[in-house]
Amino acid sequence: MANRLETGYRAKLRWLLAKVRPRRLDFAVDLLLRRAHALSEREAVPISEALARVYEFTRWRVKKRLERTVACRLDGQPLGVLPEPLRFLCDLSLGGLARWLRAAGYEADALRSAAIDPRGEARRRGAVLLTTDSRRAAGMGIAEGKPELLWVPSSLSRVRQLGVVLRDLDLEPREPRCMACGAAVRAVLKRDVEARIPPRTARWKDDYFVCAGCGRLYWQGTHWQRIVAQLEAERPLAAAAARP
Repeated sequence: MANRLETGYRAKLRWLLAKVRPRRLDFAVDLLLRRAHALSEREAVPISEALARVYEFTRWRVKKRLERTVACRLDGQPLGVLPEPLRFLCDLSLGGLARWLRAAGYEADALRSAAIDPRGEARRRGAVLLTTDSRRAAGMGIAEGKPELLWVPSSLSRVRQLGVVLRDLDLEPREPRCMACGAAVRAVLKRDVEARIPPRTARWKDDYFVCAGCGRLYWQGTHWQRIVAQLEAERPLAAAAARP
């Protein structure tokens, strides 16, 4: 597991640092990996957590440098220009992440068969392929400002994986989509769906939404509010935690 994670992070760090064009790219990547191992030993944390923290800090530094120099986002687009919403295709190991990407407002599907070529299917759909397969991580690259593939660490929880994807691509949560089918949701009057609302929820919640595709009923409960708060809290904490 550790070797696969390090292979993935090596490719991910290389992809990230290439945006600021260091003179000795591979040397810089090796230095960061050594820093992760030192952090793991010094603070007695798993190497998976140390790698995640070093990567978060490195991304924060790269973003700050880009903002000071070329005024562009991590995806290569100018600052102040809203990107077109990306579509995502998750490999077989990330089906749960597809649901959370939909909840964050993005079109996302998950592969359901190992017989389908993930890269080819993602290209056919015009989607970014999300994968935990470290063997594919070397394929990360930028084409016309949008990556074709993004490696996601399998060691992270689904919420932290969601945060990694959003921060890697400089994306913000949008209007939620249906977690089940991915269709848009529309606001409805409480009285029109009252029969479908759990009694406890009806006592404290007034805003409800119905999926335009499958008809499921939604409301933003405390669970989603905690997730949004966790995504926001991770940004400064993860960067600060990995400072040398």
